[in-house]
Amino acid sequence: MKKQGLLLIMICLTLMTVAQTKIEIDGGIKGKRFSLKRNWGNLNYEVFGKGDPLLILHGNGGSVKGKYHMIPQLLEYHQVIAVDNRCHGLSDCPEGDLDYFDMADDIISLMQSLGHEKYSIWGHSDGGILGLIIGYKLTDKVDRMLLSGANTKLSGLKLELVAMMKNYEQIADPKTRTHVSLMYHQKEIPMDSIRRINVPVMLMVGDRDAVLMEHTMEIFKALPMSNLCVLPATSHFIDNEKPNHIAYWIREFKKPFLAPSTVEIANQMAKSLFDN
Repeated sequence: MKKQGLLLIMICLTLMTVAQTKIEIDGGIKGKRFSLKRNWGNLNYEVFGKGDPLLILHGNGGSVKGKYHMIPQLLEYHQVIAVDNRCHGLSDCPEGDLDYFDMADDIISLMQSLGHEKYSIWGHSDGGILGLIIGYKLTDKVDRMLLSGANTKLSGLKLELVAMMKNYEQIADPKTRTHVSLMYHQKEIPMDSIRRINVPVMLMVGDRDAVLMEHTMEIFKALPMSNLCVLPATSHFIDNEKPNHIAYWIREFKKPFLAPSTVEIANQMAKSLFDN
C-alpha cells in the first residue's frame, strides 16, 4: 500500500513538469526548457548539462536568458537549472502584487519536484533574497550558496534608489511597474531566520553596490557559515562586470568550507612565544 502511494506521488510530480522545447544557446550548448505547473500558472525553467545541480535565480526584471553568458563557465562540475521567476522571462504573470516569500515557495516546489538530494544555489539580487528564504525554509536540501547583491529589507538599499522606487506607480509598462513595486514593498526577512541557514554561503557584494555595505555586514555576521567577498570597482551588476569571479567562487563549491580565525592563529602564535 505504501509503495502504491509513493508511486502515485512520483507520477503526480512527473506530470507537474512537462518538457517543452529543446534549446541551444551560444557556443552550441544544448539544453531543455520545461515548465512547472503552479496554482497561478506555469513557472519556466531550463536545464543544461550534467553533474551536481546548481540553481540560478536571477534579479529583478531579469530572466534565464540574461544568464546565458554565464552558463558555459558553470558546466564543468554542475548541471545548471536556471529559473524564470513568476512574472519574469517566459513564466506566467499572476494577477496582483508579487511577494518574495511566494516566489521562494515556487522555487522550493521546483526543487521538490525535480527530486535531487541537494542543490547548490547562485542567487543574484532578487535571486539572492529568494536564496536566503530558501536557505532557512529548506536547509536540508541546500548544499551551499553564492548570494550576490542580496538584501533582507528595503532600508538595506541606498536611499537614492529607494526614492526612485517610491515613484513606481508612474511607470507606464505594467510588468516593470509590478517588478519595482515588489522591491519597494519588500517584506523584511528577520535576522533570526538568517541565523538558521546552517550551510556554507559566499556572500558577495560590489563595493559600489545598491546594497549598503553595513547591511551586507549585518547579513554576513548573522549567517553561521559564511565568507564575504567584496569586489572592487563593481556595481550591483556583478555578473556583467565580473563574471569570472562568479564562476571562480562557484567552482570553489567543490572545496571544503573554510573559516580561518586570525584571533585563533594569533593565540597559537602567542602561546608558542610566551610558553618558551
